[in-house]
Amino acid sequence: MIAFTSVQRPPPSPFKSSRETDDPLRVDASAVDAGQGVYQAQCAVCHDTNGARYRSPIPIVELGTDRHRVDMWSPVAKSRYADYETGYRWGFTHFQKAEGYVAVDMAGLWLRGPYLHNGSVPTLADLLKSPEQRPKQFYRGSDLVDTVNGGFVSAEQPETGGFLYDTSLPGNGNGGHLWGTDLPQAEKDNLLAYLKTL
Repeated sequence: MIAFTSVQRPPPSPFKSSRETDDPLRVDASAVDAGQGVYQAQCAVCHDTNGARYRSPIPIVELGTDRHRVDMWSPVAKSRYADYETGYRWGFTHFQKAEGYVAVDMAGLWLRGPYLHNGSVPTLADLLKSPEQRPKQFYRGSDLVDTVNGGFVSAEQPETGGFLYDTSLPGNGNGGHLWGTDLPQAEKDNLLAYLKTL
């Protein structure tokens, strides 16, 4: 099972330029092309599989994101995780504390919301805003894709339950990851169009 799941890829994005003009999953081809250039300039160094910093820990002081997960990883926590996983191939026996987070590739990004390591930013459009402009509270648990902003619908409590995520709580902070936040709006729009296709 582990071998099978380790090679699985997420389903392809439904966002396509070939869709009908009035289809909410349609993205503009020229915006996607322009957005790919913005991605290469702003994101690829960390998130592209050929990027120089791909799968390398990015220091928390550089990221500026919520550091609670970094801080909780103590020698005691490592020991307890290792004890819990004893005898399993997928155990945490080789984990070690890193003063940062590892950037991952963007495959299936359209399905991965909410964003950042702690799920504190509801949409891709929100991630491209300065932290002060990002939602302070939003609902998690919806399975409805936000076709405008990328990610999942989060403004209202989903019928399936869900819960209200509050970024003021310890460990829930939505600050940091400032890459792309200072782009002109047209470049943000193009980048968003491209990111939705990943």
